[in-house]
Amino acid sequence: MKTYLAALFFVLFAVSVSAKTAQVTVILQNSLSVEQSNAPIVISAATLAQKTGIKVCSVAVYNSGKLIPSQLDDLNRDGKPDELAFLVAIPAKQQKRYTLKVASDSSLFTKFSAETHAQMFRRNKVTKTLIPTVEESSPTGNLYQALQHHGPAFESKLMAFRIYFDQKQTVDLYGKKHHELELAQTNWYPTDEQIAKGFGDDILWVKETAGCGTLKGWDGTKATHITPVTNRTARVITDGPIRAIIEMESDGWNYEGKKIDLKQRYILYAGHRDVEVQVTQNDTTTLCTGVQTLFDKSQIMPPLKGALAIWGTGLQYPKTDNKRAMPQTVGLAVSVPYSVLQKSTKDADNLLLIVKGKSFTYHFAAAWSKEIGGYKNADQFFHFVKTWNSALRNPVKIVGWK
Repeated sequence: MKTYLAALFFVLFAVSVSAKTAQVTVILQNSLSVEQSNAPIVISAATLAQKTGIKVCSVAVYNSGKLIPSQLDDLNRDGKPDELAFLVAIPAKQQKRYTLKVASDSSLFTKFSAETHAQMFRRNKVTKTLIPTVEESSPTGNLYQALQHHGPAFESKLMAFRIYFDQKQTVDLYGKKHHELELAQTNWYPTDEQIAKGFGDDILWVKETAGCGTLKGWDGTKATHITPVTNRTARVITDGPIRAIIEMESDGWNYEGKKIDLKQRYILYAGHRDVEVQVTQNDTTTLCTGVQTLFDKSQIMPPLKGALAIWGTGLQYPKTDNKRAMPQTVGLAVSVPYSVLQKSTKDADNLLLIVKGKSFTYHFAAAWSKEIGGYKNADQFFHFVKTWNSALRNPVKIVGWK
């Protein structure tokens, strides 16, 4: 499931090609008047093959001669790499060059430390054990009770998320007090002993809402669930030093008088509290995404085109849920591209952005007030959202190759 690829240090020269290796320089540009740090760069293996003239099997990325973590992912599980991902820091209004060394064999493979994690388990009812799995499918569209934490879960060191495997497909939150990976130890449900040591926990009661950035149908007045479907699939694609990826597929969705095949790819980068969601469909539809308003107390971010955010203290959990559960203060945000944005609105339980498109990418983000070094009030979180939303609309771009 994990893909860790990089290389040993090498002396930097001009582009040179041999039977097995080649190197090329990519020129990146930050157009914003502020530094962009931890910015994701994704390059297709096809592009690397075209630029270097060799088959891509392993890759190393260098910043000023220093090897940095990178990840080469096989997204369709055909045994061939599809995308290279790495993170960069570019000062305001500047360009920066990164050197990529490519090999047609595994000679550049190096294992970096994990910065993200993804998991999914089936519960064995007889032995009461958890069986790791990377793909689950259900023609009824509901494996909610059969899976640990009710669906796939994934995390960075800042936040963890889970997607419910049912008609809601709601995005739920697990907050972190300390910046660390925890799901491999807690499987979403920390013990009292782990809580005493400072572990995080489930921090949101989502009920039937959009939770944080859930994609929903839209009937003209309210958000609707993704149902009925002919089949629903949850899939863990990869995790590693750069990003964790999971997918949710809903086939044969009877929606807007059509049979819609909907796929959502969720990508969480190392050091990020926001998730990228790549949406693909077989037809154009009107959908919505947003944030729940299920709070005792909340503050809503002033209007910002294409983005919504709320800071609130949640309602009391039901008595049958986690006995430790108490209302938590969280920040929730979502941002969609202008190209698909129709309007912003709300229903009884959510602030919503209405979108119309076939294939598009949007983002959501979250924060917990108990995170050490995190955001402690609405003003701080809303400032983050505005900066984040600006960076999403003005990402670091590839402007040249050498």
